[in-house]
Amino acid sequence: MADNPALFRIISLFEDLGEDRLRAIAATCQIVSHKSGAEVLSEQDQTKDVFFILQGSVRINSITSAGREVIFSDLVAGDIFGEFAAIDHLPRSASVIAMTNCLLARMTSAQFIDLLRHDGLVASHMVELLVAKIRRLSERVFEVSALSLRERVRRELIRLASMGTRSGEGVMISPAPTHYEIAAKIGSHREAVTREFNRLEDLGILESKRQMIRILRFRALSDPMET
Repeated sequence: MADNPALFRIISLFEDLGEDRLRAIAATCQIVSHKSGAEVLSEQDQTKDVFFILQGSVRINSITSAGREVIFSDLVAGDIFGEFAAIDHLPRSASVIAMTNCLLARMTSAQFIDLLRHDGLVASHMVELLVAKIRRLSERVFEVSALSLRERVRRELIRLASMGTRSGEGVMISPAPTHYEIAAKIGSHREAVTREFNRLEDLGILESKRQMIRILRFRALSDPMET
């Protein structure tokens, strides 16, 4: 599959490159697959390779010594991960778990750094990607440090709604994360998130079922005074 440059067109870093350049990049990568639930990388892993997601999705997380999971992000086809260790040569700062069956392209740190040094377009996209990640991280740190649980849940629902299906005032989110997964993303616990969902259901703002969240009144959700 590495000789098929079309597979790499989906990767955000490479979307503006020509076929010959894509083919050359693909030739430097090893194509690997992982089953859903498999650990792709572990926290403190010493490897430095970069991974490009060709198919499927992965989760970036950490587990505390008390067994509590913290979910940093979910990545999908077109995204990359592992670039931090490739750049600073430190151990992995989080684990990566396959959320679905995945097809990944794996590039060594040396090849990745060489690519950035010699291809200004890829390097420019890499800077944009890192800035976007820092902005998202800053937003998360602010929310966990300064906002109430109610506001953190509201903001997470708005983020989920941006990827849902709109119909008038309503938004369908399916498949939807569990209350446990939402809690792990916003620095809370499942029981507190469930209580907040129940409150929003009582207000007629949303309804929640297994693997589905239906936001009934998106404008009300968007206004903190309404919730």
